[in-house]
Amino acid sequence: MPLSGRTRSRFSAIVAMATLAFVAGAFAQGQGGAPAGRGATPVTLPAPMPGMNAMVNPFRMLENWPHLGDIKPGAAIGIVPDGKGGVWLQHRSEPAILHIDTSGNIVKRFEVTFSSSHGLCQDGDGNLWAVDSGPFGDTPGVTGVKGNQVFKFDQNGKLLLTLGKAGVSKAGPDTFLQPTACHATPDGNIVIADGHWPRPKANPQDGDRLVWFSRDGKFIKEFGRHGSKPGEFIGPHGLAFDSQGRLFVADRSNNRVQIFDKNMNFVDEWRHFGRPSGIWILRDDTLIVSDSESNRAIPGATDAADSSLPVRNPGWKNGIRIGSAKDGSLKYFIDGTQPEGLAADEMGNVFGGLTGGCDQSKSGGCLQKFVKK
Repeated sequence: MPLSGRTRSRFSAIVAMATLAFVAGAFAQGQGGAPAGRGATPVTLPAPMPGMNAMVNPFRMLENWPHLGDIKPGAAIGIVPDGKGGVWLQHRSEPAILHIDTSGNIVKRFEVTFSSSHGLCQDGDGNLWAVDSGPFGDTPGVTGVKGNQVFKFDQNGKLLLTLGKAGVSKAGPDTFLQPTACHATPDGNIVIADGHWPRPKANPQDGDRLVWFSRDGKFIKEFGRHGSKPGEFIGPHGLAFDSQGRLFVADRSNNRVQIFDKNMNFVDEWRHFGRPSGIWILRDDTLIVSDSESNRAIPGATDAADSSLPVRNPGWKNGIRIGSAKDGSLKYFIDGTQPEGLAADEMGNVFGGLTGGCDQSKSGGCLQKFVKK
């Protein structure tokens, strides 16, 4: 049943309040009322709330797909469908960018490496933009050396331009705080989500934003700031546009999807798609959201609403939720997976990218392909 904007917001607020109340009670009971990290006894983590994700899953995962051969599987974070059942993949391995066909075979490889692969998008000319976030923690000899950049390649792997300065973490017109995702805009430019959590303590702890560049790399504008109000972000982690040109932002550490109109006026926020790591919208406005962090102990921003709880977005399952960008309704849920990377094509395929537990996936690695049963 379609939900009005007011009803969706009210529903999201009720779910959030109920979930926090549920966890607070469980947390207090398990801790004897003692605050976390101050000599308290071990806490029993809250169980998922019953019935929260009781939806149909019409998909099945292909086993032993893709076929990487002697390439070591790496966290599959950047996925761009090729429109033929295959994908361009950016993963945390070498070589870092692969073109994989519908059968799972590698047909092209870019001999490039990144400090930390973190997102891939394609512009209107078919060029690929690859995000290098840099390290997530303070590592001697690594932090501040590489990363914090976005690279533009043609489909033969030729480097066309570079945005940002290697190892420089700063929210500026020619530098990035810590870029996480990118997407082509309806008018032919590129928008980049900037600000990852967790991040090195040596880096600025605020500055989360969205940044626009022209296809030739000229800075256009920035939008947003660190925070939890409308138009603010804590770790924007994915971007997608619907048929109306509205921008959907996976505001991950705020456990919500934020929606903005063409002029970046706030439209709504949806929390019933879980804690969004990845987001994708098809031509018919099918909205697909991946959740890799809910109900898990993930470090992050200390000012996030659930930062004092033992897990993030407690009570919610990991997986892929599928619904409508038009009215926010939910239709399907692909469970049994924890994908951070996400993509889908008009052929009905859904692609998930794991950043952990790859050796346990029946796909044979970190990249997963889901097809209709």
